[in-house]
Amino acid sequence: MKVYVENKKFNFVLIQYSRENVNFADGINAYALEDFGCDGVEEFSLEEARVDEILGERAYSGGDIPESLIDEIQAATIDQDSFTYKYFFYQEDFEVNSSDFVFFIKENYPELPLFTAQKNFEDWNAEWKKFYTPIIVSERLEIIPEWLKESHENSPAQKVYIYPGMGFGTGTHETTYLCLSLFDKISDLLKPASHCLDFGCGSGILGITALKIKSMPTVFCDIDKSALNNCMQNLVLNFEGEMLEGSKLIIRDRYSPVLNDLVFANILENVLILEKKVILSSLNKSGFLIVSGLLNHQVDKIVSEYNSLEKVAVVSKNDWSAILFKRHS
Repeated sequence: MKVYVENKKFNFVLIQYSRENVNFADGINAYALEDFGCDGVEEFSLEEARVDEILGERAYSGGDIPESLIDEIQAATIDQDSFTYKYFFYQEDFEVNSSDFVFFIKENYPELPLFTAQKNFEDWNAEWKKFYTPIIVSERLEIIPEWLKESHENSPAQKVYIYPGMGFGTGTHETTYLCLSLFDKISDLLKPASHCLDFGCGSGILGITALKIKSMPTVFCDIDKSALNNCMQNLVLNFEGEMLEGSKLIIRDRYSPVLNDLVFANILENVLILEKKVILSSLNKSGFLIVSGLLNHQVDKIVSEYNSLEKVAVVSKNDWSAILFKRHS
């Protein structure tokens, strides 16, 4: 992906969430994107204890921290287990927008550790590529970053290519991985040309997998136009020149439920509850629903909310879980 902007620098803000307050993230992400001109949100793992260990006496709260220290913190996030989001600002008024966003967080969420920094724009691609590696979902399914495409062409597994863009999901986060794992387990039960909905699609990685592996016409739906742009980019990456009849991208406000044989909803608990009627209205008889974005302790609540469906399986990784439901015939 190439981003063309007049600015030669960009700002980013790191916000660290604990297990107790990670439910704030969905709302804060929406505020960032809709009210403060945020140009992208990236999520990565970060353990609070590890951050404290790295920072030590160099701890900062709400102020600028050196680039070297940001890199040190990010390098420690690989395979760690907690919740940190990185908010990017690079277009017109990016400095004002990021400053206003920082003020908003300090005023409304003073308990959230916050770090901010500015970098040169030539470092942009390096920022995205640092921490993305191939994701081996199973022996037959791999998720490959776009810049590693050529080096993995000879792998026998089926491959989905992804550009992380603004960090809307690459398979590296536990919830995305768990959804892909559940899809892989039921893939043989899905008929080609049956229909799929990727609700809250982000990068489109889940729907693209269904479309690529099972030729399922897929509706990609999200509240964020930037996510849909990233999704389109990844569709082109995987299907350039191909006709994808029956598939479409649609903003959430314009989505009206139609029946699908497979629905992905990798969104947070409160959104799964809020959107329950729409999600259930989108699921066909004998259809499968894969939900995630859930902390382990939230599983029982969602199973209860979706008790009209059969709970087929629950899978977990670290603090996160995903659920496979099936609608009775």
